[in-house]
Amino acid sequence: MFAESKDDFANALMPTLVQHTDLPVACVEYRLAPSDPHPAQVQDVVSGLSLLAGPLLPLEQGEAKWRRDGIVLIGHSAGAFMAASLILKPPPSPSFSVPPSVRLAVKGVLCVDGIYDLPTLLDEYPSYASFIGEAFGSDPTALAHESPARWTAHGDERGRSVRIVVLHSRTDELLSLRQPRVFLRQLKQLFGGDASSERAAAADEEVGDEVERDLPRNVECDFDSLTSGHYEVVKGEELARAVSALAPQSW
Repeated sequence: MFAESKDDFANALMPTLVQHTDLPVACVEYRLAPSDPHPAQVQDVVSGLSLLAGPLLPLEQGEAKWRRDGIVLIGHSAGAFMAASLILKPPPSPSFSVPPSVRLAVKGVLCVDGIYDLPTLLDEYPSYASFIGEAFGSDPTALAHESPARWTAHGDERGRSVRIVVLHSRTDELLSLRQPRVFLRQLKQLFGGDASSERAAAADEEVGDEVERDLPRNVECDFDSLTSGHYEVVKGEELARAVSALAPQSW
């Protein structure tokens, strides 16, 4: 999960995204655990987005090639964890910070086959404790603290309206639907008018397909468009087709 490289996407996913969406695409690299544990990865993504949301870059040759206030993030696997972390509000004493200029530049996120809640991940997959420990340590309180599925929404307009799409393949051999459903349940509590602390603390409870229905208007889920395995989903064209169907140009 922390062994992927930008090279894994440069020759496959990036060209197909450009082909299917006709939009400029950038791929942000980040350091890997265990040599660089969390939050190094998120900090690197924040640095990359600061460039994309900042002044014109030399490659643009004096004319903006993308909207600085309309960035759409696509995060796969650990990348989905980071994408969610960039738009939601962490609990007190966060391990990293997202500058307002970066967060407000993000208009939407697409979270693909992602991890969102570390305690429930380890409850379902105890064998994942090794690589989770290398990145986050083993303190249960710290794992819960770092999990975006337990965070709240920012109170400004962008924080309340940011578009969130949760994509997951039912044939993902590494992650079941429990992770996206736990995330969806929290998003419904945050954006559907019921963000009570009592309900928000229920991330460890079992969750079923009922969370996929009656979603807030800024939240979507799709567990059918992607049919490949966990790593294969970023190598073909089906993810690019799914992204194109969401009409990111209109976000």
